[in-house]
Amino acid sequence: MTAAERELERLLVELVRIPSPSGEEDAVQAWCIAWLRGAGVEVTTAGRTTLARVAGGDGPRLLLCSHYDTVPPGQGWHADPWDVDWRDGRVVGLGANDAKACVAAMMHATAALARNGGFDGELWLALNHEEETTNAGMTAALEALGAPDLAVIGEPTGLEVVRAQAGLAVLTARWHGRSCHAAHVTRVDNVNALLAAARDLAGFPEPYTFDGEHELLGPSTLTPTVLHAGERHNKVPDLAEALFDARLAAPHDADECLRVLAAKLPHAELAVRSRRLGAVETPADHPFVRTALRCAGRTQALGSNTLSDMAFLPGVPAVKVGPGQTARSHTPNEYVTREELRAGARFYEDLARAALGAARSEVTR
Repeated sequence: MTAAERELERLLVELVRIPSPSGEEDAVQAWCIAWLRGAGVEVTTAGRTTLARVAGGDGPRLLLCSHYDTVPPGQGWHADPWDVDWRDGRVVGLGANDAKACVAAMMHATAALARNGGFDGELWLALNHEEETTNAGMTAALEALGAPDLAVIGEPTGLEVVRAQAGLAVLTARWHGRSCHAAHVTRVDNVNALLAAARDLAGFPEPYTFDGEHELLGPSTLTPTVLHAGERHNKVPDLAEALFDARLAAPHDADECLRVLAAKLPHAELAVRSRRLGAVETPADHPFVRTALRCAGRTQALGSNTLSDMAFLPGVPAVKVGPGQTARSHTPNEYVTREELRAGARFYEDLARAALGAARSEVTR
């Protein structure tokens, strides 16, 4: 094992050992700032997001971006999710897979480019806070940096190159009733909102898919995921509310979802809670996609229905790529292997050099 490989492995272990649930990233940010500055990298901050810059010659601006916040640990862990080390060729710990392996690999690649130079353009590294909750870190990063010319979002994809990501809309359906004491349901006029919701929802298709499929993302879907009605056993509920999760690719959008719900839920009051995370896609023939495929040793880019900070880069040639596997994310005993981590660091460095060293006409929009 080389000294660089040992440093990379220590970097991941130290990152995972620092608890960083979304909204509580101060400690991991301080550690990353110290490490990057120790590696000779220029560092600034945007709230709890860490921004690092490596300047080369004239050329495009490339953004490497991942997140160091995690979800809470949940149940089912076999051991302390932060008491970690390398065992049997893997690190098992909270955030090891999603997405601290990406963070470690990107930090390592950034330090290598700062140390060795020899590229055109400008490299920015953004380690974002609150990706798992509000995406406030990506908003802060883009406000500080502006839109990059090219971007790589670090998420566990098995180093598959993702060039298209579905959008998300969240919609609400409400049923209004008239309450009374449950003991008086036969004597007092009432309307049970829970039953009104149940009657409408009982006929909702499972699953609901829109006509037409995206070549990479498949069909757009609309799914009820939350239902709430009532607070006490002795009171007929006067309000029921359901949430719907819509995973969308063009041409489908939140307004179409509203039309579908209006037809399927005739007694509900409908609204869009969120439509800010739209679908994004980089064309298959874009030079940056071809470069990413070559560096990853892949022949074809994929699509992803899970969300990431890529949603905030419409119009920017971007790919989502990283070590680890998406199926391990948000699961107890998530892990990443030594081979995955090393391959991720090589990929990020190779892609940065290839993109920033290419002719400007090959990589700019």
